[in-house]
This record gives sequence, structure tokens and C-alpha cells, in this order.
Amino acid sequence: MTPLASKLLDLALTPEIFDSWEVESAQTRQDVIRARLGEYVDYARERVPYWAERLASYDPKAEHPLAALPPLTSDDLRPLLPPQGMGLLADPKAAITYFQSGGTTGMPKSALFGDAEIEALAQPNARGFYALGLRGDDRVGNQFAVGGLYMTFIHINRMLQQYGCANFPFANNTPVDFVHTVTKLFKLNVFTGITSVVLTTLRGLADMGLDGINIQKVFYGGEHVYEADKEELRRKLGVELIAAPGYGTVDTWYIGYQCLKTPTGVFHAHDDQTYIEIVNEDTGRHAGPGEIGMLYATAFPRRVTPVLRYRVGDRAEWLPGHCTCGRTTPLFRLHGRGDDVLRIGYDSVDYGFVQEAVLAVQGLSGTVQMRK
Repeated sequence: MTPLASKLLDLALTPEIFDSWEVESAQTRQDVIRARLGEYVDYARERVPYWAERLASYDPKAEHPLAALPPLTSDDLRPLLPPQGMGLLADPKAAITYFQSGGTTGMPKSALFGDAEIEALAQPNARGFYALGLRGDDRVGNQFAVGGLYMTFIHINRMLQQYGCANFPFANNTPVDFVHTVTKLFKLNVFTGITSVVLTTLRGLADMGLDGINIQKVFYGGEHVYEADKEELRRKLGVELIAAPGYGTVDTWYIGYQCLKTPTGVFHAHDDQTYIEIVNEDTGRHAGPGEIGMLYATAFPRRVTPVLRYRVGDRAEWLPGHCTCGRTTPLFRLHGRGDDVLRIGYDSVDYGFVQEAVLAVQGLSGTVQMRK
């Protein structure tokens, strides 16, 4: 029996919570996070000259110990990682799997993971899927992208193998007619994958006929699912649950996860995995509850290439209080990319507002572009 499957059996008496961290007290949470941050800073300074210099401003006694540290940006990463450089590697001789981060055009940006790091992704992955109701008797079609140095399919597939459910590794390039046949023969009831791929597949299943097919849950990632698309899946296929089990980036780690009580765009923080900051970049101060800022992430499990205070590029805000699900992990709301606003004259048009307008018109798809 795999470790995750054994863990799920152990949790039979507490079916809502995957692990004890999700219900820890505020004091324990603060103590553990501070200790992990301090250990991670020491690790990075000792092994990577780049961080030894950059972390000189680290103040372990401050309310925000990394506040004086300049954020690490995407442009900063490129010359520090292969093929352009080796400046971020803690152990250049380590066994490394190379993934790409960012777009598929031009020079790709590398993301380097050791074997232990890839295995460690199972923990936050499983926590998120469990919080949304994935169980051992589910039958899951995995449609994340494979090949092209993409990462997600590999670690999602590994997690599903350990989870205890039935795993069907379609990836993103399996013809819809074959997916339709397998779904019907093996009674798949769950799909997970890149949003646009899953939407295309499920629309194809509906077009080919849903006799003998019952899709109950859709777990998406990589792209947002807008309310118009959710309504279409509920109406056409009878899907009961549509949610994102995990939010993170290849450059960093998993940052948040949803539960059955969180609305779209709201996440529990994986704050044992990632030190999360939300910063008002106009003032340089950390944002308080209800104040929107830019999200920075320090990824504790990243050891081959330590990543501290990475500017993720998403806007977010901390939410006050705790979730009604009973978890004590902090809540934050995503507000989209920092550039998801179109400036027209004196007006700023937010992409979320456009999606609300689309939802109000019956039959329109949530796949909408804003052009200047």
C-alpha cells in the first residue's frame, strides 16, 4: 500500500481534513513557519553565493523577515539557470529533471527539480484533491500536458498512482473519441487537467452522446474556469463539482488549494510549503486583509535551486477569519495577473468584469479576449 493510500485510510474518522497542519493553532503555525524560513535562508546562503549576498538584509526578528530583500523576478531567473547560467544551483552535480517554465515561443526558462522534490509534490497535491472530495473509489482521467518539458502531468500522475483511486493517464493529446470509449467502458466519473483541454474533451463527450457516462467532478489547473463555462458543464453534463485543487507555479511550488467551502478564486494557503507575502508595490508595505497586492513566494522544498521571494505575477489579497470548513490555514483571494487590466483612455477595464458580462448572456463561452 502506498503512503498516501495508507494515510487516507488512517483519516477515515476525520474525512474532512487530510493532515494535522490544516487545523494547527495560530501560534504553532507561526513558530513552525518562522523556523522553516530561518532554516531555508541558512541553506540558501551556505550553498548559493547569489543568495549569500542577496540575503544580507534578512532580519529574523522582524514582522516580515524578508521585507528588505528585493523580489526575485522572471528576468532575474533566466541568467541564473541553464542554459544561460548555473548561479542558482545549490548542487550542480545533483540528479536533475529539467522542465520549462513560461511560454513555448523563444528561449524557454528552465525549472530544475530533483527527484526528492518531485516526490514531495504529492503532499500538497493530495491535500488539495482530498479537500475537494477526491476519494479512493473515484475513477480519474488525467489530461494535464505531457512532453515538451511540461511538468504537471508527471507529478499529478505520480500523486494519483499513490492516492488509491483508479488513474487513467490520457494526457492532453488523446483523441476525444478514444476518451469517450474509455470513459464509458470504465465508468470514469472525474476529470482533471488543463482547463482548456478538459473543456474541449467534455464538450466532445457531450457531442458524442452521454449515454452511460456520468462525470461528477472536474478538477482544473493551469488556466481559470469562468462562470459561463461552469454553467455550461453543469447544464450539458450534469457536473456537480468544478474546482481547482491546487494553485502554484513551476518557478516556485504549490501556494494554495481550494476546499468545498471556498468560492472560485479563494484558496487556503499551503503556508507550511511556501512562505507567502502579499505586497503593495506602490508603497512597498505588506498588504493587510482586504488590500490587493502582488504575491511573492518562498518555496521551502526547492533545494536544487533555492527560490526566495519570487514575484509570481498574480495579484492577491488576504481574507480575514477562517474558512467555515474548519481549517485554520489562512485564506487568500486571487485577482488575476498583474496585467489583466486593459487601459482605455481614463478607464481601466478589469478582465473579471468582462467575464461577468459574458456570464449574463446565455450561451456565450468564457473564452474571451480583450484587445487594445
